Amino acid sequence: MSSTEGDCGSGGECGCQICGNQSDNKLHKAREMFLGTRDTFTYLQCGSCDTLQITEVPDLRPYYPKAYYAFLPDRDPEEAKPAGLKKRFARPIGASMRRKAAAYYCDRRERFGEYRHPIGRYIAKNTKRVVRGFPDYLKDTSLCLHLNIKSSILDVGSGTGATLFSLGYFGFRNLTGIDPYLESNITYRSGVRLLKAELSTLQGEFDLILANHSLEHVLDPRRALEDLYRLLKRGRYAIIRMPVVASAWRTYQTNWVQLDPPRHLFIFTVNGFTGLCEGAGFAVADVTYDSTSFQFWGSEQYARDIPLVDERSYFVHPEKSIFSAKQLETFGKQAEELNARGEGDQAIFYLRKD
Repeated sequence: MSSTEGDCGSGGECGCQICGNQSDNKLHKAREMFLGTRDTFTYLQCGSCDTLQITEVPDLRPYYPKAYYAFLPDRDPEEAKPAGLKKRFARPIGASMRRKAAAYYCDRRERFGEYRHPIGRYIAKNTKRVVRGFPDYLKDTSLCLHLNIKSSILDVGSGTGATLFSLGYFGFRNLTGIDPYLESNITYRSGVRLLKAELSTLQGEFDLILANHSLEHVLDPRRALEDLYRLLKRGRYAIIRMPVVASAWRTYQTNWVQLDPPRHLFIFTVNGFTGLCEGAGFAVADVTYDSTSFQFWGSEQYARDIPLVDERSYFVHPEKSIFSAKQLETFGKQAEELNARGEGDQAIFYLRKD
């Protein structure tokens, strides 16, 4: 059965919520396949900006159960049991090395051939074990993020704080997360604060704002970007990671794993989202692609009617995967090739508030 339900023509009920276009829009029927309910939802594909958008937002609470991966309990490192004497002496040394490596990545500066943090540069380049777990989107950019351990960092759509715990492990201490689907506010011993709240209600200013695969979940992405701009200090960055309409959508259509109905409300092309960011006042400093083999094996599973959390899923039991090791290796290489061509199904947007 084709994923396309029909053309919208010029009817007002089929207008794009992003650019307002009412011509040549298409409707697609898509199933909920993460949890495997197979509930059906309709998505509009804009004939002008190509944005995919759900036409009617249901009650989303059943689709974010306690077992949803972003809400699984995450251990605060500060609450771990005391280690033996040798490890307790080694901890300060390891923590110092991690802080220096993070400083190199987040506040590097080239001036007359010299780096601001030569020790951090050495550690970062020569001791992979030290930087294991440090977010690639902070490590692999050439931008100077001007961060130190006191910098205020906001994670939008934080879940139970996995990203913030990772940053805390590298020495950052002013860490706040916000997620409307949390059961309640949480403050951990390490200082990580998680707020059950909507972005529009948040006050303050931040040195860095992260949105890791969260803006595609919001009802009004334009308003969300305006709030990010309001909350960000001048000269600082918001880093947005999200799925984008590209090769995987054209190949798999409604079996594309990152369509993720009904949780993903809007999915943009890179050009479409760049325009939306600039409309909110941001300068788009860089865009990179970080798609993975997930776009292939997840979509191939959906095409075979295998939900992501099914016992047959590679996500649940990699050792029981329907895919061979060779197939999975091929999927990984294909993802790298798509990223290099600017056709990966995930992108990272580095937005600066000038």
